[in-house]
Amino acid sequence: MPRFDPRGRVNRALLVGVPEYDHIRPRDLAAVDHNLTQLSDVLRTGKIFGADEITVCRPEGVDKFTKALNDAVESAEGLLLFYFAGHGAIPAAGDELWLQMRNARVVAGSAGVFQGSQPWSQVLGTLASSKAKQIVVILDCCHAGNAARVWEAFPDKRHISQLMSVQANNLIGSGSGEKPTPFTEQLVRILRGGVGGNGGDVCFQGLSEELRAYMTRHWRTQRSEEWEPQSRPGTSGADVLLATDLPPVVRETPRPWWRRNPVLTAVAAGLVPLLGWGTYVLTNDAVNCAPPLELRLLTDPDLEPTVREAAASYLTSDANHKDDGCRRSGITTYSAGATDVVAAFRDNSEAWQEPGNGAINPQRDIGAQPDIWIPAVSADAVRARSETGRDSVTLAKAVPLASSPIVLAVPEDVAGENADQQVESELNDLVSAFLGTAGHQVLRSDPEFTDAALLATRGLYGTAASGKSAEKTVAPPGLPAPTGLDLLCQLPLDPDEDKRTAVLVPEHLLKPGVDCEVRTRAPRKVRYPTDVPGLDPAFVRVTWEGANLDKDARDEAADSFRTWLEGEDGQKEFSEDGFGKAGDAEPVSSDELDDTLAKYRNASGPGRVLFLLDSSGSMEDRWQGPSGAPGMLKQSLGGLGSKDTYGVWAVGETDKGSYTELLAFESHKNADAAATIDKGAQVKDVEADPYKALTKALDFMGRKGVDDQHPRLIVYVTDNEESAKLTSGDRLSTLTELARKKEIPVATVSLESGACEVGKPNERIASASGGRCLDTAQSDLMSALQDEVARTGSGDQE
Repeated sequence: MPRFDPRGRVNRALLVGVPEYDHIRPRDLAAVDHNLTQLSDVLRTGKIFGADEITVCRPEGVDKFTKALNDAVESAEGLLLFYFAGHGAIPAAGDELWLQMRNARVVAGSAGVFQGSQPWSQVLGTLASSKAKQIVVILDCCHAGNAARVWEAFPDKRHISQLMSVQANNLIGSGSGEKPTPFTEQLVRILRGGVGGNGGDVCFQGLSEELRAYMTRHWRTQRSEEWEPQSRPGTSGADVLLATDLPPVVRETPRPWWRRNPVLTAVAAGLVPLLGWGTYVLTNDAVNCAPPLELRLLTDPDLEPTVREAAASYLTSDANHKDDGCRRSGITTYSAGATDVVAAFRDNSEAWQEPGNGAINPQRDIGAQPDIWIPAVSADAVRARSETGRDSVTLAKAVPLASSPIVLAVPEDVAGENADQQVESELNDLVSAFLGTAGHQVLRSDPEFTDAALLATRGLYGTAASGKSAEKTVAPPGLPAPTGLDLLCQLPLDPDEDKRTAVLVPEHLLKPGVDCEVRTRAPRKVRYPTDVPGLDPAFVRVTWEGANLDKDARDEAADSFRTWLEGEDGQKEFSEDGFGKAGDAEPVSSDELDDTLAKYRNASGPGRVLFLLDSSGSMEDRWQGPSGAPGMLKQSLGGLGSKDTYGVWAVGETDKGSYTELLAFESHKNADAAATIDKGAQVKDVEADPYKALTKALDFMGRKGVDDQHPRLIVYVTDNEESAKLTSGDRLSTLTELARKKEIPVATVSLESGACEVGKPNERIASASGGRCLDTAQSDLMSALQDEVARTGSGDQE
């Protein structure tokens, strides 16, 4: 693996710790003070950071934290290391992480539920704006693993590596307070003495793997689960050097019992010439192991919890240890949307292996090239094989490992009321029976993201040429949940909805409480659709052209892991998580999956989106970088495809009217559209009139698609400085009435907090139109905007 060496560059390390809290318990985190002291000391001796390149910050509030963060971001040119230790919080299970400063408060029911805290999406966005060549994040706090989802959704993570002290939705202890926290204590140990205590160099991958192995073996979270740190290496494929030329740890090896006996010592000395010095060395010295080979394992999001647990169990098993006691391999497990993965293998393997600066970049959007792929459906391995003769990647034959049927999970109370309903029937009959009661609904996760949802969609569509009518039966009020696990974990947040909702999910996800912080989900009984194939997770060895240097070792390590997965220990991991045996699932063909996906994408036809970009002078401070207004707009284009139609208006009063056309309303290649926005988008010394611009936009979009049912959307991105122009006279009531009449959703996106409070102009416009109001009180404004655009677009960009 190539390695980034930051020596000789301008590097920065920002160490943020909160050892004491004013309002949040526990208030005393004395261990954090030890963290900051020892980590800053060890970084100084690691020969990467100079003493003046390390900043220690104990922020009382967000302002001090933000200043320290901005200073580090602006000055780093080589390596930027960001470390945080303190309280981490999440609003609800599965939500993103918030870093809490000393004066943080939790305000129930408030739009800003965590006052005095920073959402990880905002921190990561600031870090990403740095010109540093590589960015390394280390988080030591409760719920640290919840930062993974933000990283995974981030548009450009090539040079951002993230190490999180614990898996998502888990609380961890800070220790006695007389030394560093458990995680940072081991972090310092490795940065001081090297991986395995062998000195030399420490890189991100080796550091992450050793921390995960140690913490998993020796510590438990407060939920009594294995304490398993998480890592997300930057998708550029380069490892990052964090310390170099470290002296090895001096070990005092106790003399074996026989050497304390002079007679036996003499006997051993006499045997040496006969047996060789190797015997003496092996009985006298501890084995020093080199860092193990690292395998990269890519899987389906609905499988990731099980696959990750299986990989962790394998790492510590006898099967993963050689005769000399050293580990054979480490395994980095990650997941990505199933459709994106298939397309990347089939059509973009060259871009995956050698990423460029174009719109298509699998390393950025999916992750590093995997050595092993475990799709949820074995037919994916056929779908993913190139039809154009490209040979950048080779996919071995899929080896099924387990099975899980797709089921309609019905709330137990409802199932009891309909005890005579068939447990097995065709899916549409099961759905129709459940929807026969007023108020009931059926939900399914995103078919673009997981194979389970795509299989459910195949059953819903049956043999129909179009999925338009079927989609109406499973249309959620907003975007579909990305995964079945997300869907199940969101239901308890609204108990009334939970009790009247049936869900289409793979059966293994119904194991109570699996990976959900909320454990009060309504119990469900399953209905088995007879016309829906099930999951058959399969092991696929992936090899890449030109990657032959350690091919034999990788083949051996991958084969060892496959054999373990097929054996008793591996099968136990699947069965404990609710999976059945391999071969129990009804097979599905690759053609059936491709056909269903095409029908799903065309169920509503290509979309039409008009972006209104506030370009008035007040936007100057919110213009630059990926989190600026043009940057957000460009990132949201990922949900639009070549069949969608979209355009951009620059909103600002000129002698020609209330807006200027920045991008023509037609079909575009996203890369070309982004280049046009880069070239033409600029702040002007003018004012904006949102009333005039939105009125013209509603009239314009009202003339588009009069004779079809293609989805439409208007997106207005603004800082809300001109909101007074919306409320003068009867303008607001006129505009909301027009929006209600046109029935074109308007997504109002404010770069200021509070714009979406009930009764505010943005909220009223969005509500009247059937759209969404988004502002910076959202935990992840960028992701929310991307989701809203993706809901309208077909996302089939080539």
